[in-house]
Amino acid sequence: MYFVRYGPLKQKLRSRSLSDREALPYFILVNACLTLAGAIATEGWNAFDTLSMWLSIFFVIGGTCYVYQQNGGKEGFDLIQKYVVLGWVLGFRMFLVLFVPLIILVILVFNVFLGEEFDLGPVPTEATDVLILVIIEVFFYQRLGRHIRDTKNIPIEHAV
Repeated sequence: MYFVRYGPLKQKLRSRSLSDREALPYFILVNACLTLAGAIATEGWNAFDTLSMWLSIFFVIGGTCYVYQQNGGKEGFDLIQKYVVLGWVLGFRMFLVLFVPLIILVILVFNVFLGEEFDLGPVPTEATDVLILVIIEVFFYQRLGRHIRDTKNIPIEHAV
């Protein structure tokens, strides 16, 4: 793995000889850094935010390794392409199917049935928030691994 020199990497990319196994550490580090950057709150940070941040990093690393194995491990192909494409569709579907209806339901319950206005403003992170995050991340990586496992056939250019 290179941290400063990119000449050898560019050569491997140009010759299309960089394997998924060689690209995997870069992909994990990019995702872990993005997760860390996205997890850092600017105000009201508490112990549950710290726990949530570390769990998210753990799930990005562990989930990506799980997905790598579901892709066939060392014999797999096009992991990053599959991860990005299928991960986007899965994440978008989760948002549309789970989160939008859930948010609408919560707002309706508060506004209509309880007679209170639901405040979407900032609130401190609690244990239930961390539990919900864990459930979402486990579900996401389990489903992503399943979808990627479904693509584990021999690539067309290598088929006999």
